[in-house]
Amino acid sequence: MRPKLSWWEAEAFAFVRVPKVILTHPSYTGLSANAALLYGILLDRVSLSTKNRDRFTDRYGDVFVYCTLKDICETLSCGHDKATKMLKELEMFGLISRLQQGKGRPARIYVHKFITEP
Repeated sequence: MRPKLSWWEAEAFAFVRVPKVILTHPSYTGLSANAALLYGILLDRVSLSTKNRDRFTDRYGDVFVYCTLKDICETLSCGHDKATKMLKELEMFGLISRLQQGKGRPARIYVHKFITEP
């Protein structure tokens, strides 16, 4: 049997945080758990982009992230179609918007605030 994890050991690990409201608010009924997890991953990337504002801010001052379909597939162990579906779900629920850049460059993903009021 493996030894049990202590609370302080658990605190040492990095975690992806998914806002509870994404799982409980009526506005997000129908959002898949995978899409909610992806939203948490994108939120984490926003914090990194904010620290590097000089490279991840557009001309309007809005912070964006890069997260390619390949990145999503590798991180969530899923296929291209599933990754695309999750991104479309997040767009449909107003949680992200994507700006295609063309010329083989990845899309800029703008992560939006989630609804907190009833």
